[in-house]
Formats: sequence, C-alpha cells, structure tokens
Amino acid sequence: MTLGRSEELKDIYIKGTLLREGIHASPDALEETNRLQSIFDEKVNKLHEQAKTFWQITYLNVRSLLGCHKDDVKRDNFIMAADMFSLAETWLKPGETVEFDGFEGVFAGHGKGKGISSFSRIECTLVYSIATEKFSSIHLRFPKFDVISMYLSSGCNKEEIIGHLETWIDSGRPTAIMGDFNINYSRDNKLIQSIEKLGFLQLIQEPTRVSGSLIDHIYVNEALKLLGVFTQQDSAYYSDHDMITLYIRK
Repeated sequence: MTLGRSEELKDIYIKGTLLREGIHASPDALEETNRLQSIFDEKVNKLHEQAKTFWQITYLNVRSLLGCHKDDVKRDNFIMAADMFSLAETWLKPGETVEFDGFEGVFAGHGKGKGISSFSRIECTLVYSIATEKFSSIHLRFPKFDVISMYLSSGCNKEEIIGHLETWIDSGRPTAIMGDFNINYSRDNKLIQSIEKLGFLQLIQEPTRVSGSLIDHIYVNEALKLLGVFTQQDSAYYSDHDMITLYIRK
C-alpha cells in the first residue's frame, strides 16, 4: 500500500474519518523488519568486537574527493570506523587538503584523475609520500607495522615503481602494500611478479570493479602474516570500485 511508503504520520492525509488505532502494520512486514534489524545488529556487534582485536585498514578509489565524494566518505560509517584509510584518484591538486574528524591526513595530490591521500588515527613514526604523473604513493610507519598505499595510472613505469618500493620496504618489518594497480591481477604480470619476489602475497581474490576486473590489491609480507591478518571486500555506492580492507591483529 501507499501508506507503507510514508515514514511519519504527518506525511499522510486521509480524506474522511479514520481512527489511527485502525492502522496496523502487516505481520509479515514486521517479521521481515525484525529479521533485517537482527542482521544489522549482529553485524554492528561483530564490527565492535573486531575493533577490540584488530586494526582496520581500508582502501578505496573514490573517483574525485573534493569535488564529489567528500560528504559520501564522511557519511560512510564503515570507512569512518577504520583506524586508517586511503582514498585514491582524489583529484586533489598539490597542496590541497581535506579534513576528516579524528584523523591526521597525508596527501600526495597530482590533479585530475590522479593522487592519493591517507588518513590515520594511529600515531605515525615515519611518513613518506610521492606524486607523479603516473603514480602516487604514501608510506606510513606505525609502531607495529608499515602500510604503503598506491595509485598507479595506466602506462606507469614498472621498474620505477619497484625501485621506489625497494627503498621503502624493510624486509624485517610487517608491511602491507594496498592500492589500485590498474592491472587485472595475474601472476603472469611482471610488476606483480616483482612484488612477489620482494616477499609479498596478494590476498584479494574477487573482482573489485564493476567491469569485473581485479585491479585493487592487498599484498602482505610474511612478517605481517605472522601477526594475524584477514581481508574484507565491500561495495561503495559512490564508486565503481569496491572498498578493500585489511584487518591486522593488535
């Protein structure tokens, strides 16, 4: 019925006389509402329990942050619950910044269709960033692990990226590399082979873009795996990429 579309009584006008007590919800609708509420409550409780035991590190290609999706990110309870998150293809110009309450931001902007930004609640002990025409990257070092967030454009120089990673990676430290690589994951790809030769394993196994390609990757080394990790993949209505999340045991 049309009445089911209204959220408040003040939105309903009925011509004639009708007692409010005569309006009742369908028992089937109430049962379904309660079922959905239980699912939601269970998920919220699970997230609260995970937050006690794991750090949440989330990555998303946001496809223009300042112009389009800043408010979408602010309203995204999942991202806002992260301990650290990175947003790629921010379109921020060099020097432009964005603030999210409770987070410290690091920016590697390079204009339209480029750039990456990272936001963290965890105190960093070391920060590096680089932004070029073909790739952007931010390296954050925390007391127990490192996170390298990347955004690669098509046609980037693979040797330059590997050389860049080699200068940042300390093989003895637990380290994650996360990013939109603009490469559909395949072990035959030379860049992926080079990253794996550095001792990293790619954890995301399902397509991350509406096109059906798996171009958003999470790589972890053995030292990080030993801490205890798992991943999660979620859709974001404001992007054609999935959010990818790495959970690291505290």
